[in-house]
Amino acid sequence: MKKLNRRAFLQSMGLASAGITLAACASPVALQEAAGEEMAGEPGMTGALEIWVQFYTPTESMVQGPNNPVPHNMIQILADEYMEAHPGATIEIIKKPSNLASHEWIVTQQVGGTIPHIVWTHSFWVQDEIDKNWWIPLDPFFEQPNPYVAAGDPGSERWLDQFYEIPTEAKRGPDGKHYVVPIDLVTTFFFYNKTIFDEAGLQPPATYGEWIEIQEALQAADVIPNARLAWYQSQIGAMVYAGKDEAINVDGGVASLEEVACAIQSGLYRASNPEYGEWFRLVKQLIPHLAPDWAAEGTDFNRKFLNKEVAVYEDGSWRFGRLKADPLVDFEWGSFYAPTVTESDSPFATGRSAPPIGGATAAQWALATKAEGDGVVPLAIDFVRYVTAPQNAGRMIEEAGQFLPNIKGVDVNPDLAEPLRAITEGLGEAGMVTYPDKIGTEQREKIDNAWTDFKLDVINQEEAAAQIDELLLEYAEDAIAKNEWQCG
Repeated sequence: MKKLNRRAFLQSMGLASAGITLAACASPVALQEAAGEEMAGEPGMTGALEIWVQFYTPTESMVQGPNNPVPHNMIQILADEYMEAHPGATIEIIKKPSNLASHEWIVTQQVGGTIPHIVWTHSFWVQDEIDKNWWIPLDPFFEQPNPYVAAGDPGSERWLDQFYEIPTEAKRGPDGKHYVVPIDLVTTFFFYNKTIFDEAGLQPPATYGEWIEIQEALQAADVIPNARLAWYQSQIGAMVYAGKDEAINVDGGVASLEEVACAIQSGLYRASNPEYGEWFRLVKQLIPHLAPDWAAEGTDFNRKFLNKEVAVYEDGSWRFGRLKADPLVDFEWGSFYAPTVTESDSPFATGRSAPPIGGATAAQWALATKAEGDGVVPLAIDFVRYVTAPQNAGRMIEEAGQFLPNIKGVDVNPDLAEPLRAITEGLGEAGMVTYPDKIGTEQREKIDNAWTDFKLDVINQEEAAAQIDELLLEYAEDAIAKNEWQCG
């Protein structure tokens, strides 16, 4: 695999290069005007394409071992196949330095004008970067056929039809446009050590109250119950706010950025709400049962679980494949879903189970506007269409064995068949008002810090509520004015 030496210098500069001006490039509007031209699937497709695909980047070795439990290189195989069929095209798979945070690296590369043409990124990062002219709207291309899909199959007439509707619609930005191609899906579970549970005479919990009791029993047996508190925190918020869902999310579909901003403005969703106060209380009860270093940066929670230092580890669907493949796992393990907050746990509970976390938040590939200046937009779109054709995406997703496909016609890992149904047929995270990606990146990170300070007793609940309220209002006022949303 080739690497670009010029990147090493820019990466070492970090964000210090923020003052560099992006090279001039055409506006994405020009692409929209030209989108009617059929430019996919042509055998003469030419150009030099650079891609960074995060997890799907090939591993250094295809030999399985403790430090390489899931070897994979399918994206390289697909790139080689594509280049063989398109002799004028070259595809270079870029490796990001492992010591650089993804978003920091993306920003640095964008500012320096050295960003790869196709980039893995989060849609909730993109939504704050639309006015920077970094990313190309993909809607015109989604309306065209995917020539690599068999006639009559979803996508053969309209590329967008390949993807499951609910998780894909949730990827739209505040301007209503798609900026990422959502290739696969994730969801979350609690993974537990069956051996430890059996020795303590315990069964997985179904309710929040049972979960508290189980953790107390594990502590009584000198076992650390839970490694960390992750997505379940947002699910608790969703369950205590469920009584307001109809008032906030009026159409009952995806909870849009506009609906959440308007709910903040009107006072329906504030940290000063009694529901938010209950959210604080329920979360705080879980903290004494976590690993002592749960808030420490860089803690390897997976290693704690593998070493049997903790009984439970909240993680994503990718953990199924990794646990199955890891030769060091020498105990029985299983998984359970987020325990339900019931009426006996909270007066605000409706008894509805937690919406599943996840959706199209794994492989999200965006097209940088640098592709316009380099003249490789047709090649980039064609290659992504090739990769997302079911016969090709299936090979890439199956090899990893850790994600659910967001592409119709792709087989799913049997362990994940039911989660796939829940994510694609129900709203899940997409309908959650309380999920962090419903507000801007700057405020989201500061709110997370306030929550952490509250959980660590650095600030009390009243102080946390005041800080979070200020940040929610700051976001809502800015987003409503910027996007000219009309709140009823």
